[in-house]
Amino acid sequence: MSKLELMRLALLQKKIFAECHFVTAGDHTSLVESGKALGIDVYDLKSFSAKYIGSDLYVRQREKAPFGSAVHPDTGIVDDSNYAQIKYIDKHGVKYSVSDVSEALRDGRKVVLLGEFGTGKSRCLMEVFKKLATAETSFAPISINLRDNWGYRKLHHIMANHFEGLGLSSFTDNVVRSLQRNNHILLLDGFDEIGSQSWSGDAKRLTETRKRSLEGVRDIISTCTTSGILITGREHYFATNSEMVECLGLSLSTTLVLNCPDEFTEAEMMDYIRSNTTLTKVPEWMPRKPLICQLLAKLPATEVDALQTGANGETMFFENVFDTICLRETKINPSIVKETLKDILLFLAQKTREFSVDQERISTEEINQAFYEVTGYSPIDESAILLQRLPYLGRIGSGGSDRIFIDSYAKDGLRGLAIVNACQRVDKRVSSARWQQPLAELGSKIMAQAINPGGAVEKFVKLCIIHGNEQVACDYVTARLISAESVIDFQNLAVSDGRFYLLPFIDVEVKNLNISGVEISKLTIEAARFINVTIQDSTVDFCKGVGSIDKLPDVFTTVEVGIFDNASSTSRISELDITDAQKTLLAILKKLFFQSGVARREDSLLRGADKYWNPAAASEVIRYLESNKIIRRDRGEAGWLLVPHRKYTKRIADIIELQSSCGDELWKLVAVMRA
Repeated sequence: MSKLELMRLALLQKKIFAECHFVTAGDHTSLVESGKALGIDVYDLKSFSAKYIGSDLYVRQREKAPFGSAVHPDTGIVDDSNYAQIKYIDKHGVKYSVSDVSEALRDGRKVVLLGEFGTGKSRCLMEVFKKLATAETSFAPISINLRDNWGYRKLHHIMANHFEGLGLSSFTDNVVRSLQRNNHILLLDGFDEIGSQSWSGDAKRLTETRKRSLEGVRDIISTCTTSGILITGREHYFATNSEMVECLGLSLSTTLVLNCPDEFTEAEMMDYIRSNTTLTKVPEWMPRKPLICQLLAKLPATEVDALQTGANGETMFFENVFDTICLRETKINPSIVKETLKDILLFLAQKTREFSVDQERISTEEINQAFYEVTGYSPIDESAILLQRLPYLGRIGSGGSDRIFIDSYAKDGLRGLAIVNACQRVDKRVSSARWQQPLAELGSKIMAQAINPGGAVEKFVKLCIIHGNEQVACDYVTARLISAESVIDFQNLAVSDGRFYLLPFIDVEVKNLNISGVEISKLTIEAARFINVTIQDSTVDFCKGVGSIDKLPDVFTTVEVGIFDNASSTSRISELDITDAQKTLLAILKKLFFQSGVARREDSLLRGADKYWNPAAASEVIRYLESNKIIRRDRGEAGWLLVPHRKYTKRIADIIELQSSCGDELWKLVAVMRA
């Protein structure tokens, strides 16, 4: 300090004022007073960084601002929910925690975190920031949302924009100089959100467009050569990992590439739910994606209970999630409104039905066409970026620009919504299409909700048969069969081509239906009655409820069946060595909880079980189920409907499987009754 004092005095004699600072890596407290007496400010590295780079102030301001998409879905403020300790996986299967990622960054590693929408990339980055910011370090980590930096090509431009957004512009120049000395760890969120200004069907041109849009990111990485850098983005944005590292200015051999798991494990999901809600269970049909768990956690407990117990809870939740996801995407890129994005995704989900499962893919041209069909004009400028990162879509393998739907459950739900829209709009393009894929269970449930006998759906089905898309008729038949109708008159409907994922004839009287030349994946026959029905010249992969070809009802002719399974049929219960009261209990529980459809008519419970039916036991079981809110009673068009509360499915499954060993109160209730 004495040398600084001599220099200051010498300069002062030349009428030059010098501001002197003494910075030490050690303990500076004993030197502060000495420095003050000499007019010299004394700092350790942390206090110097706080004063001239604004480290402490930066951390406080940054923690108040959103980290990418890690926000409340409704308000857009920082997500303050408790973090589920998930693991991120490298190409060798090695798992990394937030602490492991933070340590790699302290070692100067370049880390890329990939994942599809809603898998928690931004939340991981936020947790890494918190861990690094609370560590004993002189220089704060810098965390930037790349989507706020469209068009910036240089590090100093991006930093100026970032610090201005936080109200810290005065520190920008010092921070840039500090970054050039590799003093900071950088966290860059959303390489897929920084924007391209054009959209092309040419794969090479699209690659060049992506590369140009990431010039600013490459400048950061090339400047901060020895700093740790974490950068996140959607896995399918680039055609290959080689293209990714080239566009980012990295080396594949030295970059640690991690992937977010697509879903929580069961333990992770329950850890998240319990730490953020008062819930102890979640609906069994709910996907375990972090984003979807976050959406569920925001709902009031009464609303979650309604979803669990309601006949249409699954379909309602799916539609709400779809709406929220599209709203979230368009908040990121407001160049496309929510309804437009929804219609594009529904169009693409519907388009994929034209291909077999193994040939299903969506080209850039088809995405262009979807945009044009929905909006009436070609995608240009800012709308292009959203098309490159559409939710639900992922890339095929490790190369090419084609996309596929990565979530078969969501794809089926979107197809269900799309066919309902087509019926309501009388979409003639659908009626003349040639679909190869059927609706699965979720899509069929969505379609079933829209059916009014004699209404728009039925009329559209007939139009599709006339114009050649008989797959719509197959979907319609399945949707009718999984509804709670006890008698279904198909009005002489004839289906002569197509595929059925489900064909459930359960506790129903079916009239006036002819099916021929179709493929059926899952056929179930139980307590069904047929009037003027024929099913012929068809193949069945799996038949449940009967044990052999000769046991099929007479309405089936020239039908080939791959596998039979009658182990779980109601008639099979009659062979068990238990009392009739216990058999009646099993029949009721199986019909309510493990047969297709959302509800059972009370008067249909006896069907197929007349050999062992115990009326007193049936009355007592239903009374117990209702009084304990395991089921609820709703009034249907033709009698009472019994609707199961799905949160009790595991308990019911244990009773059916373990029987006398289950120890359940419900089993004990009928165990004392006589046949």
